[in-house]
Amino acid sequence: MAKSRNISLLESELYYLISRFLTTGPCRRAAEVLASELEEHQLLPGRLDWLGNEHPRTYEDVVAANRHVAPDHLLQICKQIGPLLDKEAPSCVPGVHSLLGSGKQSMLRTAKDCDSVQLKASSYAALHRGRPPERPLNQKQLPHQVKVHVGRELTGVQRFSSISPVSTYEHMRLHRRILGHLSAVYCIAFDRTGLRIFTLSHKQKVVKGYLSREELRQQI
Repeated sequence: MAKSRNISLLESELYYLISRFLTTGPCRRAAEVLASELEEHQLLPGRLDWLGNEHPRTYEDVVAANRHVAPDHLLQICKQIGPLLDKEAPSCVPGVHSLLGSGKQSMLRTAKDCDSVQLKASSYAALHRGRPPERPLNQKQLPHQVKVHVGRELTGVQRFSSISPVSTYEHMRLHRRILGHLSAVYCIAFDRTGLRIFTLSHKQKVVKGYLSREELRQQI
């Protein structure tokens, strides 16, 4: 350990791994200078004798004592950080890892940083260049429909993905198929009891009514 500056074992190992990594690329002279400075300032991990006393070691001694550590050991550690961190705190762009990232892409992010956000009511009424704001990527819950429609009333526009999100239809199932119209149907309505269904065809302009429980059909 350094006599002039108290550093931890983790810092000493990091210095050593950086110097080893430099030997794998074109910066060989930088690796040699760094190795000599590590010895000069005694920043390399020391050795302990049988009494527990610590003694400085040369760069060659540290390399010989850690033959299991490859020169690109630091690079392999960095490659493992991203996938492991995604399991605990997923990034906003899955599969993209950068040591220089910030915010939701930072390697220092925590699970709290990636919690789902809920927009305020004023956010749905805001316009960016005449368009409604994009839905945040970390907004896991569905938009509040009351806030969405209030924003639509105030601005006159709203994103279709907010008014009718795709996740609304994810749990729909086909219960029965009834032959009614021969052309496409774009309009459907329920009565107040929820027992009757009314449909309007696109080309035929015919309104038909159905009893939802008994599969009976009546043409109006």
